[in-house]
Amino acid sequence: MPPPRPCCRCCASPRPAASSNVSSALGSLTQHQDLASPVYAIKAIPAYNVSKSAVNAWTVHLAHELRDTRSKVNAIHPGAVKTDGNPDGELELPEGAKTSVALALIGADGPNGSFIHLGQALPW
Repeated sequence: MPPPRPCCRCCASPRPAASSNVSSALGSLTQHQDLASPVYAIKAIPAYNVSKSAVNAWTVHLAHELRDTRSKVNAIHPGAVKTDGNPDGELELPEGAKTSVALALIGADGPNGSFIHLGQALPW
C-alpha cells in the first residue's frame, strides 16, 4: 500500500502543524450510551449531536492518515460556552477558547487523534 499523501500544504511542511477540530461532548457515542453521563439524556438536538460525532470520526481518520508526519489532528470540546445560540452556557468565551488555543500550540510531541477538554481526554 502506498504511503498516505498529504491532504494540505501544511502536512508536507517540515514544520509541525496542528489542527483542532471543534466538536462537543454531545458528539461522544460513549457518553450517549452511559447512563451515568450528563450527556446521556440530551437527545433533543440529534442533528447537532450527529454532526459532532461526524467531526470526531473525521478527526480519527485524518489523524491516522497523518500519523507519519509532523502534523497533529485532535478534536476539542470547548465546554458549554455562552453564545447567542447558548445564552445559558456556563463558560465565557475566553474559557471556552482555552482548549483550542492549547492544542493549536502543541509541538511535534503533542497528542494526535485525541478528544480533549481542558487538558483531559474525553471518550469518543
